[in-house]
Amino acid sequence: MLVHYSIYALIIAFFVLLFYNFLIRKEKNKSILFLIPLFAIPYIVYNEMGYFYFGENAKGEEKNFKIISINIFSQNDEYQYLKKYITEETADVIVLQELTPSWQKNVEFIREKYPYYKEEPRSNNFGIAVYSKIPFDTVMTKNYIDDMHPSLIGELKVNGKSVSMLMTHPVPPLPNQARFERRNKQYKKMKEEIDQMSSQHIILIGDLNSTVYSPNFKLVQSDKLKDARTGFGLQNSWNAFIPLLRTNIDQCWVSKEMKVTNFYRGKDIQSDHFPIVVELKIE
Repeated sequence: MLVHYSIYALIIAFFVLLFYNFLIRKEKNKSILFLIPLFAIPYIVYNEMGYFYFGENAKGEEKNFKIISINIFSQNDEYQYLKKYITEETADVIVLQELTPSWQKNVEFIREKYPYYKEEPRSNNFGIAVYSKIPFDTVMTKNYIDDMHPSLIGELKVNGKSVSMLMTHPVPPLPNQARFERRNKQYKKMKEEIDQMSSQHIILIGDLNSTVYSPNFKLVQSDKLKDARTGFGLQNSWNAFIPLLRTNIDQCWVSKEMKVTNFYRGKDIQSDHFPIVVELKIE
């Protein structure tokens, strides 16, 4: 869990060391070792975070496909906030995580405007659903671990191009080693799935319960995909309840050939996650 905040810890350490060097500035026998991190830390932080702000994207080009991913928080019963948000923030496809039977009864308003959908509600925190204005060529449930933790795989056409989507919500790596291993096992299986997809336009999206700062995230990183956040900033989406602990476990990765015209964090819907919004130009 702590590895997701390691980069922020480095930034804090930089300012602590800066302050320390200020305090000892008049001492005669100072060690130059304390100066080394002042140069090393900015270098490391830039390598790890620079692409979020300075990476290339297609900002300014006109989108032709928009997808929203929302972890609605299974314990949240303030359904009206989601309704208000989706009324204001329209898309071509909406992906919901943590869909419970109770939530399923309260999302009729989504089905009315997004008539092509598949819902896999669960009584735990791992129900999932997709709603689309575009007809699916195929959409199916994929159980990488077991049927209580479903993912969805869908295919549809945008601008005449076939687009494959893998929508998922792996288990978090806490509170025990078993969950950590189950998440990593799912990562490996999802990467195999993506590598075998024939489509040139692939989207991986959902609450991945990891950031790019975890070495375990490499288990799901396919060479086919790029981070849709590139050039749009961190856009930290979790934890909405604790601003100081926010990080970006809600993620979207797309084929390297696809153009990302925008990526941003959505409004508060009374969940512990903010929505993430991705706008693409598929040619």
